[in-house]
Amino acid sequence: MLAVVTFLLGCVPIADTDLWWHLKTGEWILDTGQIPYVDLYTFTHPHQPWIDLHWGFQVVFATVHRLAGVSGLVIVNGLVLTAAALVGWHATRQRLPPWLPGAIWALAAISLNGRSARPEIFSLLFLAAWLWLMERLDEHPRWTWWLPALQVLWINMHALFVLGLVVGSCRAVDELVRRWACGRWGLSPANGTLSPVRVGYTGILCTLAALANPYFEEGALFPLVLYRKFSVEQEFYAQHIGEFQLPYRFFLQHGFQNLYLNVEITLWLVAAGSFIWLAACCRRWSLYRLLLFAGFSHLAWEASRNANLFALVGATVACGNLNEWWSLRHRANRAGWSPADAVFAGLLGLWILAIPSGYWHRWAGEEKSFGFGERKAWFPHAAARFAGQPDFPPRAFAAHFGVASVYTYHNGPERKVFMDGRLEVCSRQTFEAFNAILRAMALLDRSWEGALRDEQGRLPVVLLDSRSSRPAINGLLTQPNWRLVFADPSCAVFLETTEAERLRLPEVDYSPLLRPPKGGE
Repeated sequence: MLAVVTFLLGCVPIADTDLWWHLKTGEWILDTGQIPYVDLYTFTHPHQPWIDLHWGFQVVFATVHRLAGVSGLVIVNGLVLTAAALVGWHATRQRLPPWLPGAIWALAAISLNGRSARPEIFSLLFLAAWLWLMERLDEHPRWTWWLPALQVLWINMHALFVLGLVVGSCRAVDELVRRWACGRWGLSPANGTLSPVRVGYTGILCTLAALANPYFEEGALFPLVLYRKFSVEQEFYAQHIGEFQLPYRFFLQHGFQNLYLNVEITLWLVAAGSFIWLAACCRRWSLYRLLLFAGFSHLAWEASRNANLFALVGATVACGNLNEWWSLRHRANRAGWSPADAVFAGLLGLWILAIPSGYWHRWAGEEKSFGFGERKAWFPHAAARFAGQPDFPPRAFAAHFGVASVYTYHNGPERKVFMDGRLEVCSRQTFEAFNAILRAMALLDRSWEGALRDEQGRLPVVLLDSRSSRPAINGLLTQPNWRLVFADPSCAVFLETTEAERLRLPEVDYSPLLRPPKGGE
């Protein structure tokens, strides 16, 4: 039943703004048979190297999109997240009464579905597979040979493949320390089936597997680039990108009003408490689980985007500790279902009914709803198609990464944007210039125009979303050298007045922009 809940929670209309450039890249790979090595989509970085470790995800999603549309992507998203939760559930063999791990994994299911279809859903699945294998290597040491193969798949889906090495390192340290401790200090004794030689060979092969990507050593080292952005440069990026924000700052802004933050805090407390409970009741602790807990707590603390990763690990750690406690205190296997199990099953049944009926999302205060396809009026498809007409400027300035992504999907790579959401391509300097241009638009400062004219003196077509670009829209509406040539509830399209007159485009009514789409629509 919990698997059904996880799947239903994953079935929400897609609102992720990066989806469209991912789909475009997947289609480009399928059509050309090539992997991108340089930037395809921006005119500010025409020869910038592009380490696109998402290419496997992009091919999968582009294929699904061609076969089943956006609704197919929603279904795949739900299935992959459900698979990750199921593998994580079985990572620690459940000896507990069903309601207890069920309650823990219910928290994890909510957190896993905090963000819609993105490449990281496969990272969650591969991470769960690593956790599952780590718990079985004592009994099946030969299964270590699956780990390098898993890494080869992972690195060609998402840049977080390095987390597999983190999990493996935690397990290797735990094995070595337990061998040395020989049952002392509250550590369980190592059973000796996993030899140090096997651990060493496996570690070397898993490390070498990181080179099995189209970018070789640059791809293998790419996680360091990402880590720098949400650690060393976190202060800058967190100002503009919510997923880079520190959770405690998010808490200072919103308090306990956000469901996902509340769930994450609760799950962290449960996982931390499970260590205390095991130590207090049995004088036992697990170095492996403690290292996992510390490492993934650090990631979750550094950026809110890592909350779902911690949820998967935190639930596994908590269940592992409680399973060990139960095994030491209750030698006999549990018999049948208890009244608590029946009550929990009933609550799951109500939850299953509440999700598709809409009660769950309304109660949770989310800007989501159960459904398929894409969120209504959320993406500016009409504006992007309009701005990509044959005689329009071949370059665009889009004031939101989501708008740039949709424009790229409909018009790229032939037509290019100033900047999009690919932070692995677009530098901090470009991001700062992007923000400066938006401020200048709002302040009626025309100095930004000179920086954007091409060799023929043409300015790009400007696309401004109606939700977050109101100051820039108001600024251009008052500029006589700019003309509003398209407006709908989601986006405005501006052309330089001389360009609009050449194309014989009249100024349109701005009133549709006064009714921007809301999150829950």
